[in-house]
Order: sequence, then structure tokens, then C-alpha cells
Amino acid sequence: MPVISICLSPGFQRSVLIDALTLGEVNRLDSVIVDVSGKGVNVCRVLQRLGVDALCLAQGGSNGDALMALAEREGLNLRLIPASGQLRTCTSIIETALPSGCRVTELVEPNSEVDAACVERLSARVQALLPIAAALVIAGSMAPGFPPGYQARLAAMAGDCGVPVFLDIQGAALREAVAMHPALVKINLAEFVAAFLAGRFQGGEHSGVLAQAMMAPELTHAIAEVSRQHATSFVLTRGANSILLAGDGEVRVVPVPPLAARETLNPVGSGDAFLAGMLTHLLAAGSLRPGNKIDLNALEKATGLATACAQSNARTTRPGFLEASFTPAQTFIAGAN
Repeated sequence: MPVISICLSPGFQRSVLIDALTLGEVNRLDSVIVDVSGKGVNVCRVLQRLGVDALCLAQGGSNGDALMALAEREGLNLRLIPASGQLRTCTSIIETALPSGCRVTELVEPNSEVDAACVERLSARVQALLPIAAALVIAGSMAPGFPPGYQARLAAMAGDCGVPVFLDIQGAALREAVAMHPALVKINLAEFVAAFLAGRFQGGEHSGVLAQAMMAPELTHAIAEVSRQHATSFVLTRGANSILLAGDGEVRVVPVPPLAARETLNPVGSGDAFLAGMLTHLLAAGSLRPGNKIDLNALEKATGLATACAQSNARTTRPGFLEASFTPAQTFIAGAN
């Protein structure tokens, strides 16, 4: 039974390497590589790398054939729904010769609008696949043209079929979709605060109280209260800091093994690799139950493989990839119970 990963903002990802970027000057790049990307795409790619049967559904565009050619070249199980418009290209500029280690600058293009016919065809394809699905992953933003609440609609379709739903989305879309009782919400702490605790805490992923290594008691209490209100479990990543697991008013803090700055080449896509690793462990452990959120004990056991995947991605230059040498320890998967 495959995992279906939904990507409503796919595109091309250019990863370019340069010693150091000089603004206002001609910069000659050391290397350029182009990949298929998007959060749902990245999740699918890592799932496949870990041996999980997975496919990614996304919209195409006038340049969709070029995207499919890249997917076929790497063996990525991508299914594109025909759409008008053009798929975007985003760029990661990776500076490799800075004293502090690599620095990554992301250039994100806007998405083209999706036509109504594509929306309906994609919905029909999801509905047709759900009876044979092991799980549904909805990750990333939506291109213009998808109607408000569309990700919640997909989550409700899966729920009606008894298929566990995994969410990695933000803001209003998350608040709508979490009402469909997903099995798990995996986002970073800053995204969680923006969606459920807006205005109560200052800072973001890399600054303020949210970026502090030690969790403020009032923040922990607020997370617990949100988790008590929703019939789902939350996994909140904090970069190099600890992972937070929350559900039914309980919050657990799981330490993260340190990753040296010199080892980190490009952290973009690490959250997607984390989700794929966590889902792989949960599937292998038999921890998914139709209609039920995931127990925190099961999630805590799954953080080992999830973190290993996230850190392996950070040690590569390509978002949503694991190192060629990456082999998860057997205890991460087989010894899950």
C-alpha cells in the first residue's frame, strides 16, 4: 500500500555553489544542479530512498514534461495532473568558503495559478487512490487557484476512507485541516506559534524566545493547551535544538544530537526528510491506526530515524536528498516496538 504525498507547489530547484557571493558584482558559480522539488516531492523522494512504497501527486504546467524527465531520471514516482501556467524555479545559493561555514540564500519564485479543471482532476485522482493508501501526506503551500480550505478537503477525504493523514502546512490552512483530525501535524515551532499562538510570543525560527535552547515554561504550557484542544499529535522541530512532542496536554522534549556547523551544507529540505523518516519508522512499527492520532511513545521512538534523515539531508547540497552513503541503523526501523 503506497503513501500518497500531495505537493500543491512543485517546481524546479536550482542548487548553485559559490565560494562567496559578492552583491552588485559578477559572480561565477562553481557548480549548478537542477532537481524536482517542493515539500511533498521531497517527502516522497526520501520515503522511496528508505524503501517505502510512495508516490507524489502534483500539478503540472507548460514545462511539466521537463519536470517529469528529471523525475524519471532519478526514479522519483511523480504523477503530474495537467495544468495551465508554468511551474516555478527556485534557487538555493550555497556559499561554501565563509569562515562560519556554509551560508544558504533561498530565492523563491511565485507560483502560477492553477485552473479549476486541474483542481477537480487532482481531487478525483486522490479519491481513486485513497482505498489503497497507507497514509496521506499533505506538505507545503498551495499555488493560487486552489480554493480556500482545499487541503482540509483532502484531509477529510482521507479520513472518510480511514487513511491516516500527516500534515506539514501553515497558518489558516493548518487551522482548517487540523479540524479533520489528522494523525500527526509536523511543523517547526515558529510555524506552530504563528498558527495557534499568534501575538503571544516574540521571535521566529532563528531569533527571540522561540530560538532559545531552553524552553520557557510559559511557552511549554501554551503548547500543551493547544494540544489539549485538538484530536491530533504534534511534532515540533526547533532546528539544532530539541524536538517537542505534544498531545492531550502533554509536552515531551526530545534532545537532538549535535551537528557541527562545518558538516551542514544546506539545511533546506531537512524538515521534509525528518517527516519521511518519522513516517517510515511508524509504518515499520505498525503504529498507524485508522482514525487515531499517534501515541507520544511511538513518536518518541521514531525521532531517531527522523533526526538521522534530517541531518543527512543537511550534509548534502540538494534539498530533499540523503547522502549516498546514508544507511539507517537497523534499530531505527526494525527494533521499533
